[in-house]
Amino acid sequence: MRQYRCIVCDNKFETEDKEIAYKCPKCRERFVELIDGPPLKGKQWGSKSFSVK
Repeated sequence: MRQYRCIVCDNKFETEDKEIAYKCPKCRERFVELIDGPPLKGKQWGSKSFSVK
């Protein structure tokens, strides 16, 4: 199980390891952070393809 926290509404929720949470089920925002569970595979936040405007 992976546990996530929504950055916008501070809602905490859990998903199965096979599912990746892209949106909060409560407010439907896409700003979630992984609190507990195996790390996600993919690009790091500091990679050149990620940019903040």
